[in-house]
Amino acid sequence: MQSSNEKAFELFCYLLFVLVGLFGNQVFCVETRVNSNLNLRVTGSAHPSTLPVETTFKFPSPLHVIPPGGGERNFGKGKIDLGGLEVIQISISTSTSQRVWRTFERGPDNMGVSIFQPINLPSGFFTLGFYAQPNNRMLFGWVLVARDLSGNSLRPPLDYIEVGNTTSLAVKQDGPAYFWQPLCPSGYGAVGLFVTTSPLKPPLRQESISCVGSHLTEQRSEADTTWVWRMEGINFYGLRPANRGTEATGVYTGTFSFQQQNFPRPFLSCLRNTKFDLSSMMPSQDQTRVLFRAYSPLIYFHPEEEFLPSSVDWIFSNGALLYQKGNESNPV
Repeated sequence: MQSSNEKAFELFCYLLFVLVGLFGNQVFCVETRVNSNLNLRVTGSAHPSTLPVETTFKFPSPLHVIPPGGGERNFGKGKIDLGGLEVIQISISTSTSQRVWRTFERGPDNMGVSIFQPINLPSGFFTLGFYAQPNNRMLFGWVLVARDLSGNSLRPPLDYIEVGNTTSLAVKQDGPAYFWQPLCPSGYGAVGLFVTTSPLKPPLRQESISCVGSHLTEQRSEADTTWVWRMEGINFYGLRPANRGTEATGVYTGTFSFQQQNFPRPFLSCLRNTKFDLSSMMPSQDQTRVLFRAYSPLIYFHPEEEFLPSSVDWIFSNGALLYQKGNESNPV
């Protein structure tokens, strides 16, 4: 007969075998499901639902409605005519875009990057490029989409050239991604890239991505690009006009570019506003009142406050002098 110690040891071994079998199978199933769905190259990544980008940013309250400015004023219209090319801003969300590809590491906070394709566009509008964003912040961005008003502002691409892929990328990702630059007809240029998860070229349809007339494009910045995500040999960066400022005609489109070693560098441009008129872009008096009521700060002064705001008349009647440049000896 077995002693009580021997029986206890056999029971312990049996329970240990059962537990290892149960938990071993459970771990195996989890690893198999994750790898089959996400094609992960390295195990141990955070679950996708924990990424901040999975949540769309929302303002705590609705934004104020800006009344029409009237006449030729563009402020508050929600669309701008760049000179035969009308553009509107599409906020990236689950209803206006679909995720094409993502990684789960490297970049800001080691959380990876996601790429989105605009969808459900208004009638007559076409995509100019895709949107890329780091995964370490809530989904919050936009791209411009365009409509041809003149009949010669947009054209479909003639072909595509592959400017990179992630097939050899040693990083957790949704399988490989392929990055394509549209090859445009003469007199037209690309302002964004098309991204696929297949090595096959995208369709040559204007609904896929559009080329823009060269007279409506201008040079993008090479020196101070906006970095989105990178790792060894690969860079994602936003496209910004080379010339920026209140008098500049360059238009930021919200699209991105991709650069990889041993691949041709994408030749992309930014949009240009050929109908640039600073006065037409400024808010009207009624719109300014709405903006001030909605967003200007409220300042409450203490009853014993020594310094209070003063009117322009008070300032000049109490010693202020106005001079013309070059004639400082004679105040106006």
